Amino acid sequence: MEKDQLKNINEIFSETWTLYKNRVIPIGNVTLLSLLVSIMLLLGGGATAFFTLGGQPFFAGDPREILLNRAVIGTGVLLILVATLLITWCQAAVLVMTVQQERGVAGGLLTSWKYIFPLLWISSLYIGIVIAGSVFFIIPGLMLALSMSLCFFIMVEEERTGIDALLASRLYIRGHWWNTLFKLLSVWVLSILIGLIPLPVGPILSLLFAPFLMLYMVTVYHDLKECSGEVDSSFSSGWFWVLLGVFGFLLPLLAFIGSIVALGPQLPEIIRQVQTEVNHTLGTDIFPRPQTDAGKSIDKGKIKVPTVRQLPSVDGFLIWRDPIGDTHNPFLDIKEVSAKGDQGELLLTITMTQSLSAYFLTVEAGDFDQLISFYLDTDTNRATGGTPFGQQQERDGYDLDVQVQLVPRQKEDGKNVSGGGEVSFYQINGQERRSFGTLNKEAVTVSGDTVTVHLPYSQLEMTSGDTVRICYREAAQEQGGRLAKDKLVPLK
Repeated sequence: MEKDQLKNINEIFSETWTLYKNRVIPIGNVTLLSLLVSIMLLLGGGATAFFTLGGQPFFAGDPREILLNRAVIGTGVLLILVATLLITWCQAAVLVMTVQQERGVAGGLLTSWKYIFPLLWISSLYIGIVIAGSVFFIIPGLMLALSMSLCFFIMVEEERTGIDALLASRLYIRGHWWNTLFKLLSVWVLSILIGLIPLPVGPILSLLFAPFLMLYMVTVYHDLKECSGEVDSSFSSGWFWVLLGVFGFLLPLLAFIGSIVALGPQLPEIIRQVQTEVNHTLGTDIFPRPQTDAGKSIDKGKIKVPTVRQLPSVDGFLIWRDPIGDTHNPFLDIKEVSAKGDQGELLLTITMTQSLSAYFLTVEAGDFDQLISFYLDTDTNRATGGTPFGQQQERDGYDLDVQVQLVPRQKEDGKNVSGGGEVSFYQINGQERRSFGTLNKEAVTVSGDTVTVHLPYSQLEMTSGDTVRICYREAAQEQGGRLAKDKLVPLK
C-alpha cells in the first residue's frame, strides 16, 4: 500500500543534481581507477601469454598454425574470461559508488569485488528475460526491461541477489509503470541527444552525463521504495522467471542450432564457401583445403578436370606450366611460372591466363589478393630450413618464403584503380616464420598478363654460381592446393 505520492520529474532532477555535484568526482575516480587496474592486468596477462607462447617468432608464423594451436586457443579463452570478470568489476564499482553514497574511493573498489558474480548472474537473467519477452511481439520484452531495470541498484542496497532482485524491482514499479516510464524515458532521450553531438564535445559530455544518469535512476528507485515500502518477493514464482531467463539467454544458441538443422544437406557446401572466402580475404590458407582420399571410389565422370595447354616459353628458364581452370577466381588463374638468375637478380615471372587489367576492374583500392607463394631452398640442404605449413610433410628444407600479393591502387582521377604488387619476405625454420617485412615497390612489376619479382642475390644471401631449389603454390587454387615440383635454378 502506498505511503506517499511519488515525486514529480522536476523534484527528481533537482535531487539528482544535488547528488551529482557531491558524487561526480568520487564516481569518476572509481571509474578511472578500475579501468586502469583492469587494463594493466590485461596487458600484463597478454604480455605474459605472448612471451610464454614464443614471442614474435611464433606469431610471425603461418596464421592458420597460430589460430589452431591449442595453447593459443586456451590462452585466448582464459584472457576472455579474465576480461569479462574485470569489466564486471568496473561496473560493480560504479554501482557501489552510486548507491552507497557514504563510500569512499578505496572502499568502493574493495567492496565491489564481492558483487562480481552476483552481477553476472543478475545480468544474465535480466538479458534472458528481456529476450524471451521480446519473442512475443517485442512489447512484452520492453515492458519487462523497464519493470526489472532497478534490479542492479537493489542488489547493492538491499543485498538481494538473482531473481529476488529482479522481482523486487518489478514489485516496486508495479502500479507506477507509466510514471516510471515517463521519468526514465526523459533522461534516456536526453542521453541519446547528448551522444549525437559531434566530436570532440559530444563524447566529453556523454562521459560527464553517465554518472548523472546512474544517480537519476537511483533517485527514482529510492522514491519508488519510499512510496511502496519494503516489498517481499518470496511469494512470487521465482522458478518460472529463472527458467524464462535461462531460456531467453540460450535462445540465440537454440536458434543457431535450429538453423543448422534446417540447412541440413546444404551445410557442408556453405561451410566450404565460408572457408574459401576467409582464405581469400586474408590472403592465406587459415582453413585447410580438402584433399582427395585415394582409398575412396571416385566417379571420374563427375569431376571437371582442368585443361593443360602447351604454351610457348616466357623469357627466361621455363620451370612450370600450371593447369588452367583450377582456381576459385578466374582472374587469378596462373598458366606459367618461370625463374631466371642473371646479373645479380633472381627473376620470378608469373604469367596469367588473362590480362591483369580485367582483375583490377573487379576490385577497389585498398583490397588485396594473395597470388602465389614461392619457397626457396638457398643452401639446397634439406636438413636445414623448414616445411610450408599444411603442405606435404615430406617436403622440407626450404629457407625462405616469398609471398606475392596483388594490391590495387587508386589512380589520380579518383575513379579507377591501377595494378600494383607487394612482396612479403619470411625466413622458415621448422614450422616457424620470421618476417623480414615487405620489399621495395620496385621489386615487383605488373604488366599485361605477367607479374615479375626481382630478388637481388644479396637479399637471398647468395652469389653468382650458386644454385637455388624452388617450388611454389598458387594461392587461388581450388583443386589440390599442393606444392609444385621442385626445380633447381642456377644463378649466373
